[in-house]
Amino acid sequence: MSKILTKKKIPLGRYRHYKGNEYEVIGLATHSETQEAMVVYRPLYGEGGLWVRPAAMWNEILEKDGKIVRRFEYLTEKKVATEPELDTVDLLQDLKTLLQIKTVNGDAGEITAEAPLGTGINEALNFVLLRGQSFGMRTKNCDGYCGYVEFGEGPELVAVTTHIDTVAVGEDWTVPPFDLTIDGDTIYGRGVLDDKGLTMVSLYALKALKEAKVSLGKRVRLIIGGDEEGGNWACMNRYKQTEEVPACSFSPDSGYPAIFAEKGIMNIILEKELGHQTPALVFSGGGQINSVPDAAQAVFNGQTFEAKGKSAHAMEPEKGDNAILKLAAILTAEGITHPILTLLERATTTGFGIDLSDSVSGALTLNPAIVQVDENKAVLRCDIRYPVTLKSSDVVAPIKKATADLGFCLEMDHDVKPLHVDKDSFLVTTLQQVYQDCTGDMAEPMVSGGGTYARAFENSVAFGGGFPGEVNTCHQTDEFWSIESLEKNFEIIVKALAVLAQ
Repeated sequence: MSKILTKKKIPLGRYRHYKGNEYEVIGLATHSETQEAMVVYRPLYGEGGLWVRPAAMWNEILEKDGKIVRRFEYLTEKKVATEPELDTVDLLQDLKTLLQIKTVNGDAGEITAEAPLGTGINEALNFVLLRGQSFGMRTKNCDGYCGYVEFGEGPELVAVTTHIDTVAVGEDWTVPPFDLTIDGDTIYGRGVLDDKGLTMVSLYALKALKEAKVSLGKRVRLIIGGDEEGGNWACMNRYKQTEEVPACSFSPDSGYPAIFAEKGIMNIILEKELGHQTPALVFSGGGQINSVPDAAQAVFNGQTFEAKGKSAHAMEPEKGDNAILKLAAILTAEGITHPILTLLERATTTGFGIDLSDSVSGALTLNPAIVQVDENKAVLRCDIRYPVTLKSSDVVAPIKKATADLGFCLEMDHDVKPLHVDKDSFLVTTLQQVYQDCTGDMAEPMVSGGGTYARAFENSVAFGGGFPGEVNTCHQTDEFWSIESLEKNFEIIVKALAVLAQ
């Protein structure tokens, strides 16, 4: 857990347990041996008496009969909000519904005229927009590609950008991936962090600002995309064709503090036509270009080989365990020779001649993500994140040279130029100040290997999601997030929007 996060306070007063009985909190205490925070309370029924319970348990949110509830609900008079407030229970209930809609990029249901990215994407998009309407805000579905929720008046627009599509689930989940599972302060599900959770946090931030009648001089908009994980960003391309571009924006799809630069993202395909080989090697692994592959399979001479790895985001391949590379090493150790195995042996930054870095954004990363080999063809797809001061040609040329003797053709399938915003710009310094005010952390702005919607607009950066010291579970099995982190993100996003929209 990040040291930045602090446990939520428990006010004194009357509470109702989710099973119905009422209690009064009369004080807070500290366990003399463990230093654990404790709640001192008495039942308001029966013989009463004084009891203690761990504060963490008192604050718990859980699920009962499909409904999200607090273990103990504070019984206080409902007042009109004068400061932006979050109803965590309502947010989690909405997040549960959103997680139950399968929105895997490239596998989100039938493609139709109304749902060009899949029926799941359109259903999820409409759910978020309907919630925005129920909160009294203006909404628009942009032909099933993206949409927005907006409130306020003024000539200028400030935006927060998120996405509702996810990467594939992968293997070995211990909880249902397309649902919300709550375990203490931890919530699980595909997209709970990347990026459905932060979509709902951002929506509730707009709701809170509106209900608290915070004085703003600009309109505030949540832009929701449906095609972020695939890298093509048809959603943002569609948005910019007809919709208003924000004067400034940020994307809570990365981490804190502010991300002033994002590395270039390149996907390459190395392909070779094979002559007739006996026996032939059949080799497959990976499914998502921006994830470290967690499984690979091969068949050679009637014998089956498998390897298991660990998924991770392609921007941090060192945090995963690449199953394709593991299986290639196993096959080579068995004495099997094949052009794809030679290529995979070289598929490192050193082997490809791309051990490159700069002083602004650090080292290039390489993720051999997808392999497909049969008797006719061998194909390897790689995800590369390159430093902000380099061009894609600085990367392609060395790879071609390093693999020339193997006969593979190289094709650039995707190239997103780096993002680099001046650290001293108004946007970055403002977001940094908000972060410091909310956390007390004086960390400097950072560089990321991730690719966020910050690249879609001018004067935009990534800001939000994970805190320093937190485990990043994006794209991983059993993706999880803490409720405490969710609530802290709400606080920061509310303040950031309020300051930028003054």
